Formats: sequence, structure tokens, C-alpha cells
Amino acid sequence: MSEVEVALRREAARRRLAGESPETIAADLGRTRQWVAKWAARYDPHDASWADGRSRAPKRVANRTSEEVEARVLAVRARLAENPWAQVGAEAIAWELEKLGGPVPPVRTIEEILARAGVTRSGRASRRRTSKGLPYPAPAAKQAGDVVQADLVGPRYLDGGVRFHALTQIDVASHQAGVEIVTDRGDQRVLGALYALWERHGLPRRLQLDNGGPFVSPTGLGEVVRVCLHQQVTLVFIPPREPWRNGTIEHFNNTFQQRFFRQERFDGLARLVERTIAFERFHNSQHRYKASGGRTPDQNTITTPRAPLPASEIPTGWPEHGRIEFIRFIRSDQRLRVLGRAIPMPDGSAYQYVTATLDLSPTDGENLHVSDTDGQLLTTARLATPRRR
Repeated sequence: MSEVEVALRREAARRRLAGESPETIAADLGRTRQWVAKWAARYDPHDASWADGRSRAPKRVANRTSEEVEARVLAVRARLAENPWAQVGAEAIAWELEKLGGPVPPVRTIEEILARAGVTRSGRASRRRTSKGLPYPAPAAKQAGDVVQADLVGPRYLDGGVRFHALTQIDVASHQAGVEIVTDRGDQRVLGALYALWERHGLPRRLQLDNGGPFVSPTGLGEVVRVCLHQQVTLVFIPPREPWRNGTIEHFNNTFQQRFFRQERFDGLARLVERTIAFERFHNSQHRYKASGGRTPDQNTITTPRAPLPASEIPTGWPEHGRIEFIRFIRSDQRLRVLGRAIPMPDGSAYQYVTATLDLSPTDGENLHVSDTDGQLLTTARLATPRRR
């Protein structure tokens, strides 16, 4: 409150008590008659601060959270924080309170309790990028198994310089995650890890990958792609140099790095593999996601997973049927770059994302069908795909 305003209120009360009319005082002070009457009535010779005004905040807050509930919220948060793998956000706390019985405050109230107590986990804003204003043909993930994103992380090192990689995957719809540790990036190592993930979580309908080895390279498609096609899995390759298109697995990789690998020490690969499986189970049974209504990945995985064919039943050659989808951005030269080719695109194709679908067919050979984000066919090209050994 400004000193000028307080002085005006005191002057109005003094003059009114001296017998001047409210109209005269209001005209002199640039206020209304009602304002003069209000502060004249508020005059109190026993209160030196009568002209300072009064708080408009309610004296009693309706539905105020009790101290007992606040203490329960903070106690649950502290217990969760003891486990470096656990989520400690409002949703996780609400679920723990639900299991304990008793009142469960709204998530927003829990967030306010945490903020007042100064125990919120601060984090830097995500650096995830998007191409502003450009539609992107992301594969639809309406239910578990529709789209699984995978990534090969590493190399990482244990004490003593032991080197390893982690093959991670996550279902975009259910957020069910899987991790397999491999000692190198060789085709057979990665395939063995994929089989282990498939046996635990089932085959996806689409497997979305980046453009690095051992999945694909400028020299052609690898053994991993061949086996996936025999398993009737559609491969989806995101645009080069746009890792945020695999944002779900990138987020999980960060969780795996921050909450698991940096929190423990392992005396060897065997111990690392054991603890990795434990972390995977904990994540799938305990972590909750807003995108899935606060349910855990295990609660979202309600369909019967599709079992893979045994490795012994996979033919040695390439399949006659299968689909590989390449999502690409067409630049000003109007060329589609895929598998080392630069395929001319129709006029007007520049500055948009397209999906180039490679269909393997015993009758039509290998045709590349290129569609825009609306699914409209733009062009078809013949592509004799180089297949590296």
C-alpha cells in the first residue's frame, strides 16, 4: 500500500469527522462519496494502522488439506525416494496412498504439498525437437504391440574397462520396456537379444529404429532386418539425424541411465545382467504414465503377445513377403534418399515428410511406394535392395 493512498484515507476521515460533507471531500481528493464514507467509518483512534486496509483473503480456507494427510504424503514420498528406481511424482504417491487406504488428495493437491515442503524434483526442460508446422507420419500406436521403439545404447563401461551395449525397447502404447545387455554390436549378438525380448514381451507389429548399424546402413539392409521380416514384423526407420522421432525410447534410455546405471556398481557382466532384469520388472510393474491414465505397463499389456518363430525355423534366404517403411524429409532438391539412392520426386514434393514403403513381393519384386502424410501415393520406384551380409 502506497504512503500517498494511506494519507488520503486519513485526510478524508479527519475532514469528515470535522463536519465537511462527503461530496466536498470526494471532489477535493478525486474520490467518490462512497469511498469517503467507507474510510470515515473505518477510522479507529485506538488502531494506528486502521488506514492500511484489510486482507481480502478468507479467514477460513474451505477443504484445507489436514496436517495428517500432508504428513502421509511426505512420508510416502520419502519412502519412495529411498529406491533410486522408483518414481516419486504425484501420481506415484497417489497410487501408494490408495493402496494404504484412507483419503487420497487430488494429484494437484499432492503437487502443492510437495512444493510447499520443497521436495519436488527439479529437472531441465526437455531438448526434444519438432519440425514446426510440418505434419509427421508417425505410425499409429493405439494398443499394445502396435509400435515398439528400440535402440542400441553404448558402448558403456564397467569398472575395469569391461565394455557392453544395452539393447532397449519400449512399447509406445503400453510403455512396457525391455533391456538386454550385449557385449558387442554384431548381428548375432543383437539378434540373440531381440529373441530374448520377444520371448518376454512378444513380437511387435511394427519395430521402429534409427538408421544406425546393425539395423541398416548405406550399404544395405542387415541380418537383423532379414530375421524381423521372417517374423512378420514391419520395420520402420525414422529420418536420419532426428532422434527425437524415437522420443519414447529416448526418454526410457535417460531413465535407465540416470536411475539405474549411475546409481549402482556392478562387479561384472553377470551382475549387470541380473540387475538389469530386476530393473525391467520394477519399471513394468511400478512406473506409471499420464499417457496411459496412470496405469503401469503391466496393467496396460492385456493382449496375448505374439510368440516369435524359433531361430531354427527361420529360412536362410530373404523372405518373399515383407514391408519396410522409411520416413524421410524431402529437401529442396526433391530427392528421396534411402539405402544410398537419391530417387527423384514429383514437383511440389519439397519440404515435407513422406513414407517410403518397400514391399517385398514374389510377383512384383521390390517396389518402393512413396506416400505423403495423408497417405496419398506420390510415386513408385523400382528398387533392387542391396543386402549386406
